[in-house]
Amino acid sequence: MAEKGLIFMATEINIPKHESRFFLFLFLLFGMFSNVAGQNWSSGGVLSEYQKSFDIHYYSLNLKIDPDNKFLEGFTDVHVYGLVDDASVIELDLVRNYQVTNVYENGVPAQFSHEEDKLFVFLTNEISKDEKVQLRVEYSGHPPVAVRPPWEGGFNWSVDSEGNHWVGVSCQLEGAKIWFPAKDHPVSRADSVSLNITVPKPYKVASNGLLQERTVRDSDWHTWHWKTRYPIHNYNVSINIGLFETVEDKYLAEDGTVVPVIFYVLPQDKHRAGELLEITIQKLKQMRVYYGEYGFTSEKFGLVQTDYLGMEHQTINSYGNDFRYTVIDGKAYDWLLLHELIHEWWGNLITVSDWADFWIHEGITTYTDALFLWDYFSEETYHAKIAEYKGFIRNHQPIIPGENVTSAEVYNHDVYYKGAYFMHTLSFVMGRGTFMNLLRAFALQNRYQYTSTEELRSFFETYSGIGLKGLFDLYLYSTELPELLVEENSDGKFAVSIPNIDFNLSVEILTSNGKSIHKIGPEPTVIESETNPEVDPGNWYLWRHTFE
Repeated sequence: MAEKGLIFMATEINIPKHESRFFLFLFLLFGMFSNVAGQNWSSGGVLSEYQKSFDIHYYSLNLKIDPDNKFLEGFTDVHVYGLVDDASVIELDLVRNYQVTNVYENGVPAQFSHEEDKLFVFLTNEISKDEKVQLRVEYSGHPPVAVRPPWEGGFNWSVDSEGNHWVGVSCQLEGAKIWFPAKDHPVSRADSVSLNITVPKPYKVASNGLLQERTVRDSDWHTWHWKTRYPIHNYNVSINIGLFETVEDKYLAEDGTVVPVIFYVLPQDKHRAGELLEITIQKLKQMRVYYGEYGFTSEKFGLVQTDYLGMEHQTINSYGNDFRYTVIDGKAYDWLLLHELIHEWWGNLITVSDWADFWIHEGITTYTDALFLWDYFSEETYHAKIAEYKGFIRNHQPIIPGENVTSAEVYNHDVYYKGAYFMHTLSFVMGRGTFMNLLRAFALQNRYQYTSTEELRSFFETYSGIGLKGLFDLYLYSTELPELLVEENSDGKFAVSIPNIDFNLSVEILTSNGKSIHKIGPEPTVIESETNPEVDPGNWYLWRHTFE
């Protein structure tokens, strides 16, 4: 295999004798021996010099999906613009499953190489900074099959209870390269995407944004034309194919905009769709209290029934929880729907440019899952959920293991649960009112933008007046946890300290005199109590003994 690829590279594409392309040849050569075979795909990491030279503002997917043969063919138009002068090579990601037959540069055939999940296009005309070029990539093949969606994603070739095709795509960790050529890195977010998906009749396609039209190709096939005009992360681009029925309701935004809330549901479950939409609208109203208005009001809030648990695909949330509601005090909610809906703020509206900060997507969303329970049910329900999260924390690696990491390097339980617990801690340290006000302000300030952990910390510190670096470093950048030491000095006096940190924590302590908050650090603080003091009775912190 490797030898054949090298012959192809050396002779069939006739790479021009340019120094940069010679190094590209070496990159491909060594890449073939270093890559591990199989579906071990991830996204992100360190951008190559070629990837740093351009970005993408628009994708147009024009694909025919054949569910009978689990086959994809067509083309994707990739609209590129230069980030530097004299960019000559466009490095895209596209998995090896596909055969690329042609690449065009502004309508003219271009030279290219497709090896080891990389598609290099050698521009006939170099582009300068801000100059645009349209690349058309024609390709076909059998897409990767989802092994355990959405955690091990790909195409989900399922059938519904009536034996009809039921197809979904999920690729959060693998990246969009599993089905279209992309700059597969979180720093690259297209400002709009169109999807023109041809499927056999009578199947329907549900996707991002708004349906523009449906065109009939012939007696057997028709094309569904969707488009989103909002910035969108590559992995949030998704299609769903099935014999869907549409059930629609309306959400009234704060500015008076009427937003369609649409559920693409299998016919056999249509009678259950109305209740789920009512729950959805209630949650949209609650989330705008927390984080500001829903960010995609000119399109829709969409749900589509899937044969996997769920994913926050922008304006077309995948829903596979099978209408299993949790009922507390006579009120029902759906935890899966809630989680993916919150991602429309944290992940879709506000996103990170480095997977190192992935906890912002998942940790804040998971925290909000619990926060919703406080306001919808009770404070006790919130604390019970937070206690449940503690049991899922592993603390085997830092939540933020470094910079420029891949999705595979950072993804684990703790980006959800330790991340959520950290937000719980911050709400105590800053005070719930201040914390919620600043979190909402941060969300409003960063709509449609990239953000990072350091930007979040700086914002909190600036507007709360509280130094948080020690806390952020402790819980996010290390696996170290505070070690509590309580020593009885004499009758009624106790020395409380945290010897393994170099800053002070605001800690609640329950004594015979009641609850009070103390600054506890490496130097002992003397507490008077006729009974043994109970440190942190509200469980606002993770302590070292938790995992010993």
